Amino acid sequence: MNSLGRGATFKEISKSIVENIKIPLPPLETQKQIAKTLDTAAELLALRKQQLAELDQLIKSVFYDMFGDPVVNEKGWKKGKIKDLAASISYGTSQKASTDKLSYPILRMNNITYQGELDLSDLKYIDLSDSDKEKYLVYKGDLLFNRTNSRELVGKTAVFREDSPMAFAGYLVRLVPNENGNSEFISAFLNSSYGKKLLYKMAKNIIGMANINAKEFSNIEIYIPPIELQNQFADIVAKIEEQKALVRKTIDETQTLFDSLMSQYFD
Repeated sequence: MNSLGRGATFKEISKSIVENIKIPLPPLETQKQIAKTLDTAAELLALRKQQLAELDQLIKSVFYDMFGDPVVNEKGWKKGKIKDLAASISYGTSQKASTDKLSYPILRMNNITYQGELDLSDLKYIDLSDSDKEKYLVYKGDLLFNRTNSRELVGKTAVFREDSPMAFAGYLVRLVPNENGNSEFISAFLNSSYGKKLLYKMAKNIIGMANINAKEFSNIEIYIPPIELQNQFADIVAKIEEQKALVRKTIDETQTLFDSLMSQYFD
């Protein structure tokens, strides 16, 4: 279709060109069967994606059920600041990353989604000296906060749930929780509608980018439920994440099936 287009500024395909394109023409009953098979696969794929969205919503619902609305704090939790829940808050490394597979994958701002997930589909790598490992490695249970991005995306927050440590880049802030805080609770708070609006208001524009520095991040006001309740919430999140992993696997398998069918019918 692209090769048939005419025009310099933008390409256009005329009605007569479309009418004269030659295509395979199986019997009508075969066409109907192909359409039915592809529709079934597409419906199954949509259903799986809906299940994934519902599991995401379930985490938010559990958060509000257990802790109440952050706006009104109807459960009367004591209030504090994020730094009250942190053993340490620090910036990542400014070391240049490589596409070569070096010692550690490095998480950058694009590896955190707006929804609060880690996307590991596009990773780069770095080497770290022994002295830098403590400063620039993130471990399971730590929290990552995107301090610099566009105003809509600054403040993206996710929990690091991988078993093997990774490095983290300078546009990210790592929070290691203390005995009073659980990263799953902090992340859910910042990813709530209240948290998103708060972070958007906090962001300061600096040369085309928005920023919330580590000090500002640490001083964000937050209600502080008992750690036992935070840990209970984290356990529920872990079970839901297990279900999400299974659904993602099914989505990948269904997508592979759909692509295979498309290739079988149309290549």
